[in-house]
Amino acid sequence: MRQFSGLAGETQGVGADSRSSRADRASTGGASLITIYRHMLGRLTVATAAIMSVIVIEQILHKSPQLYNLVMGGALSLDRLLLIWLHILPVIFYHATPEIVSIAVACRYYQWIENNEVLSLRSAGRSSCQIACPGIIVAVLAGSFCALNSLCLLPLSWRSLEDIRFQAAANAGVEVLQPGYQQEIIPGVSVAFGRRSPDGNTLEDIVALDGRNEHSFTEIWARRGRFLESDGVSLLLLDSGAYFVRSATGIEKVDFDTFTLPVRIGTPEGTKERPRGFYEEPVTRLLNPPIDVRDDAPMLAQWLVEGHRRIVNPLLCVGNVVLVLGLLVPRRQGKRQTLLFGLAVASAFATNTLPDPIITMAIRNIELLPLLYLLPTVPALVGGLLLAGRGMRRPMLSGADGGSTT
Repeated sequence: MRQFSGLAGETQGVGADSRSSRADRASTGGASLITIYRHMLGRLTVATAAIMSVIVIEQILHKSPQLYNLVMGGALSLDRLLLIWLHILPVIFYHATPEIVSIAVACRYYQWIENNEVLSLRSAGRSSCQIACPGIIVAVLAGSFCALNSLCLLPLSWRSLEDIRFQAAANAGVEVLQPGYQQEIIPGVSVAFGRRSPDGNTLEDIVALDGRNEHSFTEIWARRGRFLESDGVSLLLLDSGAYFVRSATGIEKVDFDTFTLPVRIGTPEGTKERPRGFYEEPVTRLLNPPIDVRDDAPMLAQWLVEGHRRIVNPLLCVGNVVLVLGLLVPRRQGKRQTLLFGLAVASAFATNTLPDPIITMAIRNIELLPLLYLLPTVPALVGGLLLAGRGMRRPMLSGADGGSTT
């Protein structure tokens, strides 16, 4: 980029002054470096915001199909749906920010390298660490944003989100049942059907699964079924079908002309308070659980792992960006640079996938919990060594050249 080249030339010109004007050189060179940093920070911020917008929209659309059923069934208003989307943002930022900022930094620096802008900065005497500094600043800002969401906003927003979902489920009716997949109608009993009649009350090609019996499992097949109301209770009356009872002794088939299933979509009567999950707990409570959680070892492991993950994810923003910069900045153009760019992008995606197996292992064996902190530490160390390695070689070579000229 021409702006980078001009700034690099200005810096080189300043470096050619005499020793008596070091103060002026420092002042001019510092101003040039600040201008370069401002330019790079602006581009990195725009790239991060653009990638964040795409991922947020994709995640919201991916998590919303069941909410659409509630809207179509009249159990959830459109303004409530928008409120749910607002409350789901902190959990998206909590999980996806390390991936977002890593991709943004990798793409921008790779473009600068391909356009010889990084080469211009290096020719002006800038070290790899100085060139990487804007990326690290953006990573620190992204980590702070991630910490704001994971440590502060997530418990509040998730609690509000669950309250809205609980109220919507309490108001839901049989209209929320949709064709094509299994949906629970009472605890232990789920129903799937092929299509619904125009009147909305008749279902066709029904398969029901009943797992309420500890020692057997029942599959119910019916050509059609319709909803009825009896004494304030919704019933699904099935016609022309059969049910199969699977147990340890074998399979028993029973044909029927009619068969009745109770339907209870929504919250059971008498339920005034919904259960609370650990996503709604602040990090201080997760790291210091109450007595009832401490007495339950699997639950205790889940609380502790979640508490430490809320600390690790913001650190991962910085750690993985340092790795990305270490892979890209010290290298030259060419096929190897493209390969390293692919590796940098892969490391960005790994920030969203690699923690899952480690978290699973830590939940099963709480002694492995410190492994979580290797997620940000190892990339930061590797990236830092790659950046510093280039910087240490350059002064040695410069010193040798300077000695030969005197």
